[in-house]
Amino acid sequence: MKSRLYIIAICFLLMAVLPLISKKDVMDLIRPAAEEINSSDTEESEDKDDKDVFRILDSSTGKITVVPDSNFCIGALAYEMPPLYEDEALKAQTVALYSHFCYIRERNRKACDPELKGADLAADLSNGEIWYSEKQLKEKWGSGFYKYIKKLSGIVSSVQGEVIRDKNGAYADCCYFAQSCGKTEGSKDIFGYEKEYLQAVSSPWDRLAPDNRTRVEYTDKEFRAKLEELSKNSDCKMPSEKLIGKTERTPSGSVITIEIGGVQLSGQSIRTAYGLRSAVFDLFYKGGSFIFMVSGYGHGVGMSQYGANSMAKEGFDYHEILSHYYSISFHSE
Repeated sequence: MKSRLYIIAICFLLMAVLPLISKKDVMDLIRPAAEEINSSDTEESEDKDDKDVFRILDSSTGKITVVPDSNFCIGALAYEMPPLYEDEALKAQTVALYSHFCYIRERNRKACDPELKGADLAADLSNGEIWYSEKQLKEKWGSGFYKYIKKLSGIVSSVQGEVIRDKNGAYADCCYFAQSCGKTEGSKDIFGYEKEYLQAVSSPWDRLAPDNRTRVEYTDKEFRAKLEELSKNSDCKMPSEKLIGKTERTPSGSVITIEIGGVQLSGQSIRTAYGLRSAVFDLFYKGGSFIFMVSGYGHGVGMSQYGANSMAKEGFDYHEILSHYYSISFHSE
């Protein structure tokens, strides 16, 4: 009888202690990654040739933050994708962003731009541009911080050192964006330069995004006021029904130029001036208002993040996702 009581007592003790051990183990596993992100927030490093760190000039403070590659990838991945995205999509994003920023780092170190003050790139870190620090992630994620930082740390670790290179062996400038109109853009049509790995490809998943189509409406007065700020040469006195002229587009649908008020304006300048999510838009006048119907979100070049997540849900791995959006060669650093 006593032995049975002892066994029952031990069972109750284990039930009380095991949850505490589990929580401690998880905290011990996660905390170093979080502390590494925080400890990397130091100023200029003396070794300016160290290839394993990113030196970021904070444009809001003028200070340089030095971040080890792995920690940079965690903070940059958190900036680019929701942590609830599929693992394979997050892996694809990590490889793409690491390749992209390695490309920028190498280019800027060779150019020695004096405005960077010895940094590899510039960003408004204080307002969370490009990369999130531990403090910013705690504010962003709240009680989910340790859960999400553990997940993203594991994602980054699983693809650590993988990069995409071009046919000459140089880092590929792997562009990416939120979602397309159903087809991505070639770099030449949008940025004016040709990259063999940045060609237009189909991305049909994007059309299924719940926010793929957006509507932006301006009153006649509001529209003309912005037009006058954008172009002093536009004839803002033209009748509203005749204000909009011909539109020239890329094969994928982005507006290259559109005639408004007798003047050819670039699609990108219209996107910026009128706060549109992309340059894939239709513009028309109806009922006293000018209405933009917009498709997609972002510049459209490279990998669609929504498309990558959709592919991951369908069972594609990150290599297959990257192969779809880029013409690629994988390398480990």
